[in-house]
Formats: sequence, C-alpha cells, structure tokens
Amino acid sequence: MIQFDLHVHTFFSLCGIHTVMELIHHAHSLGMKGFAVTDHGLTLGGRLNSPFFERFKSPVKDVNVLKGVECNVLDENGTIDKPKLLMPFIDIVLLGIHPNSTSGKTVENYTDMLIRAIEKNPCVDIITHPNDPVYPVDYESLAQAAKKAGVAIELNNSKILYNRSSIESTTALVEACKRAGCLMAVNSDTHAIHELGLDDSVRPILQSVGFKEEMIVNRTEKSALEFVDSRVERKR
Repeated sequence: MIQFDLHVHTFFSLCGIHTVMELIHHAHSLGMKGFAVTDHGLTLGGRLNSPFFERFKSPVKDVNVLKGVECNVLDENGTIDKPKLLMPFIDIVLLGIHPNSTSGKTVENYTDMLIRAIEKNPCVDIITHPNDPVYPVDYESLAQAAKKAGVAIELNNSKILYNRSSIESTTALVEACKRAGCLMAVNSDTHAIHELGLDDSVRPILQSVGFKEEMIVNRTEKSALEFVDSRVERKR
C-alpha cells in the first residue's frame, strides 16, 4: 500500500465519484498517512473549487491532505491549463496527456509536447501515466528531460489494474527511468474509493527492474512532503 498517494480524484473531477471527506475517512481506516487531491484542470471539466484550495483543512489529524491539480497539455507548444489564480494555494501539480489531445499522432509529437510543457512550466512536479498507449511517448527522452528538471515520472497503478497499459510497456518505462536516474512517483490514480493507496499491480514491476526505493518520491510520508516542499516555490 502507498503511504502517501499523490494522485487522487474526487467528484470535483467528472471521473471521480467520492467526496474529499469520504476519501479522508477511508485513508484513515487503511492507516495511510495522507494523499493529494489532484482533480482535473478545467479543460476536462474539472471543478476547481476555490474554497477548497483557500480554506479546507483535513479534520482528521492523522491524515494529511495536499491540494493539487492534474493539468492537461493543451498544444504542441507546451501550454497547460494551470489555474493561475489558485497557484498560491496549490501544493502539487501533475501533468498528463488526456482526451482533449488528438489521438493518432506520432511518438515524437507526444514526446515533444510533454518535454516542452516541462520546460515552459516549472510548476509541474509529476508527469502522469506516460505509458498510456493512446498517446505513446519516447520513455528515454522523457525520463532524461524529467531528470534535468527534477520532475518525477508516475508509475500508475490503475493503468495496470484495469489493463489500460501492458506490463511490457510499463516495465520499459521503469527501466528508462532507472537508466536516466529519474525520480518516480507510485500512485493509485484513484477514481473509486477502493482504489485509494493501491500499488499491488505495479510493485512487481519495480521489483523485477530493481528500481531503487529511494528514487520513489512518495515511498514514505516524509519523502513525499520533502519532495513537495522542495518544489513549492515553483508554484508562486
């Protein structure tokens, strides 16, 4: 189980079905230390509620809740839909290629989109699910760019759990990150409450590759918070 899950959706994303409080209580029952609420940016219909970012505090003292967003790449110039007015309140920024982008482009196209987005947006902390076969990328090039920027690459449990990416492709992603010395984040990408904190589907891949535990940013609560704190000024 993940101690501190950095990719969790609530019903403020069109794809999420639970409230923040439901997730907090479930995290507490699991013994988790915390999670980041990372609802989708406006391009995918995410409802980024300003009172949540400006006012909300976890009422359960043993469960730390970070405030984040999963942004979308908007174009080939690296533009993303970061919520500028909320950035002073945001702890963590995730970025991925989602259905707002046209499918069927080349590996080079999608790779360039992500790398340009990393270069143009220092607020980005984690690249989500780059092993999505609908938007294929060059893992080596992406890992090297992420390493240079101090950005983590996500190992997404749901992509394997629901057979939305192959074990072979995901193994290649982890191997590329290992060669590049790139940080990784092991996340659940929770949409339904029972998915919170799950890493069962990807742990065997990490073990088969021999990926170093210390290169996983959210291996513990302490390491997750240190990673977030080290990059917080990039949001301001």
